[in-house]
Amino acid sequence: MRNLFYLGAMLAGFMGSALAADEPSANLTKPRPSITALRVKQPPVIDGVLDDPAWKAAPIAGDFLQQDPDEGEPSTERTEFRVLYDDRALYIGVWCYDSEPDKIIARSMTRDDYPYEDDHLYIAIDSFLDYRNGYAFATNANGCRWDGLIINNSYTGGSWDTIWECKGRTTDEGWFSEIAIPFNSISFNPDKTAWGFNISRNIRRKNETGRWHNPPRQLWTSSVSDAGEIRGLNGLQQVSKWEVMPYGMGKYHHDHDSGGGSTLGDFGGDISYKLAPNLSASLSVNTDFAETEVDSRQLNFSRFSLFYPEKRDFFLRDSGVFQFGPQSRRGSVATIPFFSRRIGLTQNQRPVPINLATKMTGRIGKYSIGIIDAQIDGHDGIGSQNAFVARVSRNVLEQSSIGLITTVGDPNSDEDAYLIGTDFNYRTTSFLNNKTLRASVYALANYDEASDWSQVYGGSLTYPNDLLDGGLSFYEVGEDFQPKLGYTRRTGIRNLSSWISYRPRPESIEWLRKYGLTYRNSTYTNLDNDLESQTHSFYLPFLDFESGYELYFKIDREYDRPEQDFPISGGATVPAGEYWTTEYTIDFELKESGKFRGDFGYRFGGWYHGDKQTAYTQLGYDPAKWLNLRLEYSYNLFELPDVEFDAHIASGNIRVNFTPDMGWSHLLQYDSITKSTGYHTRYFWEFQPGKKFHVVLRQNYGDDDHLFSLRESEFVLKTLASFRF
Repeated sequence: MRNLFYLGAMLAGFMGSALAADEPSANLTKPRPSITALRVKQPPVIDGVLDDPAWKAAPIAGDFLQQDPDEGEPSTERTEFRVLYDDRALYIGVWCYDSEPDKIIARSMTRDDYPYEDDHLYIAIDSFLDYRNGYAFATNANGCRWDGLIINNSYTGGSWDTIWECKGRTTDEGWFSEIAIPFNSISFNPDKTAWGFNISRNIRRKNETGRWHNPPRQLWTSSVSDAGEIRGLNGLQQVSKWEVMPYGMGKYHHDHDSGGGSTLGDFGGDISYKLAPNLSASLSVNTDFAETEVDSRQLNFSRFSLFYPEKRDFFLRDSGVFQFGPQSRRGSVATIPFFSRRIGLTQNQRPVPINLATKMTGRIGKYSIGIIDAQIDGHDGIGSQNAFVARVSRNVLEQSSIGLITTVGDPNSDEDAYLIGTDFNYRTTSFLNNKTLRASVYALANYDEASDWSQVYGGSLTYPNDLLDGGLSFYEVGEDFQPKLGYTRRTGIRNLSSWISYRPRPESIEWLRKYGLTYRNSTYTNLDNDLESQTHSFYLPFLDFESGYELYFKIDREYDRPEQDFPISGGATVPAGEYWTTEYTIDFELKESGKFRGDFGYRFGGWYHGDKQTAYTQLGYDPAKWLNLRLEYSYNLFELPDVEFDAHIASGNIRVNFTPDMGWSHLLQYDSITKSTGYHTRYFWEFQPGKKFHVVLRQNYGDDDHLFSLRESEFVLKTLASFRF
């Protein structure tokens, strides 16, 4: 606890000294491009045609500059946009002119599927003009819709969903997009007449990205501290404060092994109220996740537990507020203090009813707030109980934050359990004039009746830039640290990680966009500083071709010292001991603009006391915009002194998209270890904005004797709606 106390005192002192740093610095208030929005009495028809009189009267913005490949040069194709608004919504019209319209790529229509492989637009909106947070929207020529949150200038994933309209259209001049974002669907400061705004356009066949406001390429469009502005937004107000989202559901489950079946009809829903312009409170009654996608099948060939991501909408919405510690994809993170899959799922991933859940998320001034309290039904001899989490962070300096987190409860025990933690995350985009620098320190303490108090602390320093990318991270995890509402992979260890990448763009080689040389190291010791495991990774090299293809060769030199024998998928056992192994990987990625997309890879080399070979592929094929096909397959061959075996794991996904608001997906998964096949199909129809209908069928097949023997079936009908007033 001593380290935690010292760090907490330091951070508290820093918070006090930073209270005066409320006003943006000169770096954030420097002149930036702007467009004036035109207030209209008659809103445009959202049809992708862009021929309404209001569009012709609105000011025009454009002059996009390349982010990639030729940073700062004019985009090779012309892009223009205009902005309108009325009392109900913000309207954005974008003209994506193209000299070769027959080569525009638009293959996706799926809701919430980011159209990365297509020609697409990405829009970032900072509706509070706080230079840190905002909303992200993406679309393509088909009018697909993707949305997400931006927190502290970082994209936090597409877990946030809201109601908005979008239509796309392709002509012999290019493709055009018409967007309507209701003011009820986002939060904003009604006293501000300007919003942060940026827009980027990707031309997939050229692997070219251009932006309206073009900061250095290492900064993504989600960096709203470097955005332009929409001005002239006068007289805005939140039209409604209440949102009621009821659902009705019918479910039939049949166990074909026993011959038993059960039928369930149920209803419930969510109620949300805006306490402030950017603060909402929600109440969920009889929370249901029947339409949630199934987990991707995994096989475990390590001595650590597998990690499955959250897929349930209730917990995904506003999940970025609960982020803790380093906001970087690189390096190692000691633990996740709040992992929402602990709520409503047992350790074996079986669902447990959530009778009542409350949530409050949003911002008050410089503070971000997230609170969840869920009442979980009793199960497996464990009584009903509450799971509670609270997260508060405060903006300090230009782009940094400091915060606290706490959790209470253990869904898999009747014993008391608590966690407290604090973190400070520093970020600047003006280091050495225009480079990005990030730093983070954090500490956590965990208590339960069995092990008393245990702690985690760590920190990182990263330099994530285009030419040179490097960093260091360190953390220590106590022997008994087990966050009951979080996730920790290893305990009783110290970790030191470092990495450096050099990625030049050689102008003299026309067919090569850039190459990379990378070294990564991760070292684990126990708390007595005895070496537990170590990895040295070398990318020699990584090649990014101008055509869009990518190729890399990787060498991993690894040391591991399991203190106990451990089983792996397939029935083999790895004996305790010390192992040095070397593994080689070659990976070839197809270009995103091709008819087929994905990658092929082959890994081979030593593996503990034997050898292992892995061949894998991920392939995508879209014969039409309404039909998307995906295939994933891996083959593992283990050659151990006492046994030789192989393992196959495969999945196929077929999506039929009738419109951007209606689709039918099919997922088939198989692995040779369990000798079972899982089938999941879902029909989705958003027949009006915010009103949805789902039909879901899940089936499990296979046993030791019959591969296609049906063992379990579940059929679900569910409808849900959103009403605002």
